[in-house]
Amino acid sequence: MLELILKAKRNERGFTLIELIMVLVILGILLALALPQYLATRRKAYLAEADQNLQEMRTQAWTFYLERNTFAGVATAINPPAASPNWEYAWGTCNATSCQMTATGQGPVAGATVTVTLNNTGQATVTSTGF
Repeated sequence: MLELILKAKRNERGFTLIELIMVLVILGILLALALPQYLATRRKAYLAEADQNLQEMRTQAWTFYLERNTFAGVATAINPPAASPNWEYAWGTCNATSCQMTATGQGPVAGATVTVTLNNTGQATVTSTGF
């Protein structure tokens, strides 16, 4: 009986080095395929956050314009949304015919900027930099 146990122990083996290397290569390939998609999705989420708050500012500016027939004074009459860990919001130049609002990135999106310019016809132009 002891001989069978010793023989069974001698036949037990772990993974070979080649098998472990192959697993690491496969994991590396999967990571290389998944990482760009993850980063793109993350970027879209950051932009969606800025877009939502800038849309709110745009609606407020347009309402202000419809009531007064000018964008002048928007920055003093309406506060921008509170800053988040990712974005800080501010009014730009607002005159009689156009108004600019900006989201400036901070934290993980530091260096990025999204700017919306709204004109007196209701059309908006969006530009972004730093992505």
